[in-house]
Amino acid sequence: MSLTPAHVAGVGMIRFGKYPADVTLERMATAAARAALSDAGADLTSIDGLYVGHVFGGPVAGQRIAAQLGLDGKPVSNHENYCASGATAIREAWVALAAGLHDVVLVIGVEKMTDRISGGVRPDPGDLDAAVGYVMAAGHAMSARRYLADHGATREQIAMVAVKNHAHSVGNPYAQYQKPISLEQVLGARQIAEPLGLLDCSPISDGAAAVVLCSPAGLRRLGVTASAPRVLGVGLVSGAARDVLGVEVAGAGLHRAAPVSRPGSCPASAPTRSTWSRCTTASPSPRSSGWRGSGSSRAVSARPGPPPGTPPSAAGCRSTPAAACSPAATRLAPPVRPRSASSPGSCAGPRALVRSTGPGPRWPTARAAP
Repeated sequence: MSLTPAHVAGVGMIRFGKYPADVTLERMATAAARAALSDAGADLTSIDGLYVGHVFGGPVAGQRIAAQLGLDGKPVSNHENYCASGATAIREAWVALAAGLHDVVLVIGVEKMTDRISGGVRPDPGDLDAAVGYVMAAGHAMSARRYLADHGATREQIAMVAVKNHAHSVGNPYAQYQKPISLEQVLGARQIAEPLGLLDCSPISDGAAAVVLCSPAGLRRLGVTASAPRVLGVGLVSGAARDVLGVEVAGAGLHRAAPVSRPGSCPASAPTRSTWSRCTTASPSPRSSGWRGSGSSRAVSARPGPPPGTPPSAAGCRSTPAAACSPAATRLAPPVRPRSASSPGSCAGPRALVRSTGPGPRWPTARAAP
């Protein structure tokens, strides 16, 4: 299938940081958008449609941005896909150009987190991850531990990622923090979720970036004669939680459960951790491909059960017969809420250590790279 190519005609960005309340999401987005329009040599009348990626912007954030930009009346679409929201907005704009629906579009990715987020970023209360106490820092820590186990990497190698990123920030006037850090500083920072420390984690941040995408006809409309970068492809997938046997348990509603001889009993031995979970809890083992998320992979957190061989009287938890784990039953079942380790029937295990990353710099001002 031959698609109409999409080209990048202009880009714009503001410095990421912690902005005061009067620097609104709309204000940041319009600043980045105007920079992209200027870079492309385009005016507002050239724009056929607006695509906005955001998570915490609230309803019709794109329409509010369009009104402040002077693009009200144009087609506007909002794209919430968590960490992949901005990339998803680009993908949908790319599809529209390929289909011939538009020739010149403006894409904005924007987030105002500092006055909306307190402490760690959490999933929606109705999400399975929220039912087991998942927060983003813990999810990435699980991914790091999985990587260490699968590839034989060291903690020092993981820490070098932060060292490298901070080294790049020194020459980037749009970076939130613009100073180098050492390996010793990363390893010595206070722990957030083992094995990750404070300097391994992304800060709560505000910022915006924008891009003007064009078809070949759109480039001609803007009078762009120089070679413009071409979008060669955009990929988007969503993950599925799978148990150790590769049976899909998230979405399809399938789950492997051990047979039980009487209500309220646990099997004397558990061949997999999934036998200790109810239908609505996905419990991939450390060696399974248990990933969820849109656009980016994140491990599924689940309440681990007792090790194989634990007597039912000591475990005190309940297994669910396989017949109760039909797709319909799973869809309708309420999420399993974690119980305290001291409560009867508790299967709760160790909890990840998650703390606030603390305050960051005040009003960030872009400066020229040295």
